[in-house]
Amino acid sequence: MKKLFVTICLVLTLGLFSTQTFAQQGKFKGIVKYALIWEGEVPPGAPTSLDIKVFENQTAFDDMFSGSKVLTNAKLGTSYALFDFSQVPVEGVTGKWYIKDKIDPKDLENNTYEVTSETKEIAGKTTKKVNVTMKSEDGTVKNETIWMCDEMGPEQDLRYYPGLKGMPFEFPVDLDKFQVTFKVSEIIEGGKVEKADMLLPTGYEEVTIEEFQEIIAILMEAIGGGQGDDI
Repeated sequence: MKKLFVTICLVLTLGLFSTQTFAQQGKFKGIVKYALIWEGEVPPGAPTSLDIKVFENQTAFDDMFSGSKVLTNAKLGTSYALFDFSQVPVEGVTGKWYIKDKIDPKDLENNTYEVTSETKEIAGKTTKKVNVTMKSEDGTVKNETIWMCDEMGPEQDLRYYPGLKGMPFEFPVDLDKFQVTFKVSEIIEGGKVEKADMLLPTGYEEVTIEEFQEIIAILMEAIGGGQGDDI
């Protein structure tokens, strides 16, 4: 009888521990700080860090590549890119704009994530090595190796690796003449993060990608440039 009692207590303890560990993902609130490691022709004034605010299944951060503020909601599968052009004195450009994107299950069919058994510690968290295969619309296949954490953060990533069931902790971004590696350097639990940080601000008008490209084209023409890059 004593042995049975001990066994039952052990099972309950392990079950409780597993539940608590699993529950951390989608429940974390705080700031995840990334160090940015640049290689190649580094752009002048390139940032060396990135902070991502996390509130359970939502994130908020400034995207250095698009110049927008990004809001994501892993539970709803939606993301917003916000552009503040309110101080740009060009007719047809002045304003505050946002582009809404929603994950389509069909879009995820071209992304394959092979989670391996290999692990390493990053910023005090256990991360897993993931072999990533991404296929673009033109048939080009891109392979990457990243490290992700599924102990905390949103239930899925929406910005860098849509559909990944974890938070990318170390990953590369390759552009034309340089590469930048993002790696988590610090995790601040709690931090100064509130639900309000994740809400879409008032005063922004929704536009499609095509409409925003037209806005950029007007801006580029006004300053004597050509057509802007695709967003």
